[in-house]
Amino acid sequence: MKRRLLPSLLLPVLVLASCEKTPVFYSGSNIDVFHSFFTWNYETTEGDISDEIQDFTFRLGRLCDPYSESTYQNLWSINQTNDPVAVEDDLFDILSLAVDLQEKTEGYFNPLIGKLTLLWKETLFGLDGEKRNEGPTREEIKAAEAQVPALVREMEASSLVLDPEAKTVQRIGDAHIDLGGLVKGYSTERVKQMVQGIGSKHYVINGGQSSISFGTTKDGNPYNVSLQYSVVPKENTYSLANSDISTSAIYEQYLYVDGIAYSHVINPKTGLPNADYSMAFLVGNNSALLDAFSTSVMIAGPEKAREWGAKFGFEYALFDDMFKGYARLVEESETLTEKRVSAK
Repeated sequence: MKRRLLPSLLLPVLVLASCEKTPVFYSGSNIDVFHSFFTWNYETTEGDISDEIQDFTFRLGRLCDPYSESTYQNLWSINQTNDPVAVEDDLFDILSLAVDLQEKTEGYFNPLIGKLTLLWKETLFGLDGEKRNEGPTREEIKAAEAQVPALVREMEASSLVLDPEAKTVQRIGDAHIDLGGLVKGYSTERVKQMVQGIGSKHYVINGGQSSISFGTTKDGNPYNVSLQYSVVPKENTYSLANSDISTSAIYEQYLYVDGIAYSHVINPKTGLPNADYSMAFLVGNNSALLDAFSTSVMIAGPEKAREWGAKFGFEYALFDDMFKGYARLVEESETLTEKRVSAK
């Protein structure tokens, strides 16, 4: 009798094995997160969620726009009034995070830096659609610098009041919100959570090159990540897996005026577009946090990088621009040094 039971016991196992799904790679892209080319690639057995990712990144780009009116209640809407503004969950979430990161970075990341950002964007590079053919004159730089002290005082006197029950945001004071130092990392982190939520372990989420999240390759191996603007090509290459990375650098938007480097990176402490370091590279497990800290590390320097890295769980490499357009390593975490790949 026991022998007769054997085929019936094997049958369910054979049926289950025949129903296993084959993983499929999916990919997509969007250019709506602060005009950056945002891409995603992931493997899963649960089907394509690219439409969901597309909708999220499209909507977030408009919610976080400080310059244009929208059908959404967005940053522009909040910047127009001192009354509480009811906002969508995603905007409330990123603004809550921004306030938290302002405290964590000791004010080196400040979401109320908008007027300073706009001042230097216009002075150095021209507004969108009116890009300068030549750099600013020394007189134009001085005229902008003369406005900085009042704008810094205005920023420091302003704050945000968030009501989690009513989902409202109230701007106190006259400074303007700008989340340019956070939105790419935040969107990368959220999309990573989406693909992990459908069981993907093999993925790459690229938030406009400055924020990237990845699991492992299809074979389960780490990725080799190389930094641009190294003195020697592929000199700064790291073997990484299941990581988030964030890079802040001056090289895409900077110029020299009378031997002084000016860039899009604004120091909230001084209100000036000058930094002693040219690039910061951070590795951790939260793209949103890394995005805010990468710029903060570039401004604050190695001592703060060591302190924050130990406190908030990230590795860092910090570079300067002694070679005028190429980054030279100043300091990096010992654990990150161990992940370096020798240039071939």
